[in-house]
This record gives sequence, structure tokens and C-alpha cells, in this order.
Amino acid sequence: MNIEARTENAVANRPSWSWKDTIWMMGVYGTTVGAGTLFLPVEVGTRGPLVFFIMLLLGLPLSLIPHVLICRIFMRDNQTDNAALPLFGKFFGPKGRQGIKIFFCVAHFPVTLVYVVSLVNALDNYFTAHLHFAALNRAVLAFIAVSLLFIVLSKGRDRVVSTMSTLAIPFALSLLLIALMQIPAWHLANLTHAIRETTDAPAGQSLKALWLALPLITFSFCSAPMLSPLSSYYLEKGNGGERKAVGVVRLAYCAIFFSIIFFVLSCMLSMPREAFVAAKAQNLNVLSVMAGNGGADLLFLVAPFIAIVAMTKSFLGVCLPVAETFATLIGDAAGVKDGAGRKRAKAVAFALMFAVSLAVAYWNPDVIALIETVCGPLIAIFLFVIPAWLVYTRTELQTLRGPMALIVIIGGLLTVSALIYGML
Repeated sequence: MNIEARTENAVANRPSWSWKDTIWMMGVYGTTVGAGTLFLPVEVGTRGPLVFFIMLLLGLPLSLIPHVLICRIFMRDNQTDNAALPLFGKFFGPKGRQGIKIFFCVAHFPVTLVYVVSLVNALDNYFTAHLHFAALNRAVLAFIAVSLLFIVLSKGRDRVVSTMSTLAIPFALSLLLIALMQIPAWHLANLTHAIRETTDAPAGQSLKALWLALPLITFSFCSAPMLSPLSSYYLEKGNGGERKAVGVVRLAYCAIFFSIIFFVLSCMLSMPREAFVAAKAQNLNVLSVMAGNGGADLLFLVAPFIAIVAMTKSFLGVCLPVAETFATLIGDAAGVKDGAGRKRAKAVAFALMFAVSLAVAYWNPDVIALIETVCGPLIAIFLFVIPAWLVYTRTELQTLRGPMALIVIIGGLLTVSALIYGML
């Protein structure tokens, strides 16, 4: 067979792009670019422009490469017993598979609690500060918000991903609109002044600050929870397999990287460093700072909706795989095998998660510290350490060894060490 014939066959066998692929791409986008993105300019602006430049250089490789590697491993995990999502299960024994599921839930469920608390706070602020209603009973507001979120979750994986994709498009356009609206207020002096303020420290201290910023960069681009249901879909016959799944992740991260970088850059050029420092002290997101600094009336009106959409889709993107994995754990513990038993296990899992989410939303604790001290290291281990360890210890994955795996190992060591150092 000549080269031309082989090329024609390759093109003919290449799976075409479908609307479903777009939905999954926007699902990955929606999981990553969400509530945390609104706080990212405040964090980067407080730490200084050097952190932004490091994000510009390392953000894409430190996010795309680990997620592509995880996606490839999940696509080779054909452990489909009990309708479980791909979670490295094929590469562990029975106890190891259960341990990975528990590890995944413990690492990511508290993140959903952050989104629930933030969503209830945003709704409360909108009703009182924007609509000038009397303060609503927090228990009632929390019950309504959490109930609506779990109603959407109960509709199943396809409905949740479709909802996230629907919310992701207006959110992406809103971020772009906000960044463009700030262009007339861009001043290079905001960057140069901030550079002078943050570079007076010795070189060693500056390098240490950049090292400690790696977890911020890593988690700002993290969509690891969504890769499990994504891989489960593409493992089904006729959906494109590993090649299509990896292509979806790559395209999603091109959009993710552009959106986040342009949004953060626009904020840093249009606002002085003092505004970010004040915002961080008051635990405000960047939209609140814009409005407080005389932002456009339109921005003041749409900011609450943007924040609510961001928190909703971030919650759905992380909670979907956590809920399904938790339901599988309960089903395994109860020894259920039939469809009816799995439905009962899912109902129990949803009821327990609903109760915890409602209690935390009403309590309104400071859960950010929990994320930084407990969930951060666990997520870093899931994102970097476990995939790299599997690649170099499992013969089934030896084809994945090479520069990509080495980058994951180096990035993981630097990120996890920075997290541990920050906890000391």
C-alpha cells in the first residue's frame, strides 16, 4: 500500500467531531474556569507580576500534560465492574481500588462544600445588596440552593454535563466581555509599579516565592474530577476512544489557558496592586473590587449572575464524579449487584452528601483552610504522583513513559513540596 492510500485510510478512519464532543469539551472548560477564576486575579495581583509571568510560561504545560496523562491512563482502565467510573482501578487490587475511590472522594468533596458556601453567600448578597430585600433566613436559602443543585445532579451524567456546557458558554463570553471592558483602563504603570514593589526582595526569596506559587498555578487549571466521566463516555464503543478523548482535553485546555491568562492580565493592567491587597484582606473576588472602584453600572448588575453561574457549574463539575464514586462505594459495601440495588445506593449517597452540604452551607465556615492544608496535597498527589508512579510501575502503561511522564514527576515534586512547606 502506498503512502497516499495509507493517508486516505487514516483520514477515513479518523472519528469526526460531533456536538457531543463539544459538550464534553465545554464540560472540562466549565469545571476549570469557574468560581476560582474570579479569585485568581486577586491572588496573582497580590503576589506580584512575576507570578503571572511564571503562570504564562508554566501554566499550560503544568496543566495540559498531567491531564492528558491522566486521561490516557483512564482510557486504558477498562475496569467497568459495578458501573464504576475509571479511577486507576485496573492497575490495583480489590483493596487498592476501594482505597483510590475513598481517596478521590476525600480529596474532592470538600471542594464542593466551598462552592456551596460561596453560592449561598452570593445569593444572599444579591438579594440584600442588589435587590434590597430584607435579610433572608439562611437555612431556607441554603435549603433551596442545595436542593436545586442536587436535583440537577440526580438527572444523570448526560444532563449534568449538558447543563455545565450550557452555563460554560455564557460564562466564557462574560469573562471575555469583562476583560475587554477594562481595556480603556489599561495602564502599563500598574504592572511596572507592582514589579518594583515585589522585586526588592533578595533573589533567593523571590525564587522561593515563585516556588510557593506553583500550587496556585496548578490548581487554577485543574479539571481532574471531570476526566473520569469523560473517559467513561469515550470508552463506550463508537465514541472515538483514547484519541478523541485526548483531543477533547487538548482543545479544552487551549480555551482554558487563553481565557484565564487574558482575564488575569486585563485585571492586572487595569487595577493597582493596592486594590488586590485590599480585596484579599476582605476575602472578595475581583468583580467586587471592580464595582467598588467605580466600575461600570453594567458590570455591577451582571457581576452577581456571573459569580452564581461560576459557582454552580464548578460545583456540578466536581460533585458529579464524587457523587457517582461515593454511590459505587456504598454499593460495594452493601454487596449490591443488580440495577435496583445500585439505585438505592445512589439514593443513600445523594442523601448523605445533601445533608452534609446543607449543614455546611448553613454553618458558613471558613473551609478555605481545609482546602489548602488537606485537600491541596491530596489533589496534587492524585494529579501528579499517582499517574507518574503507575506509568513507571505498570507494564501496561510503559508506552506512556517518556518526556511527558518526566514533566509530570518534576511538576508534582515541586508542587507537593511547596504545599508541604507552606503547611509547616
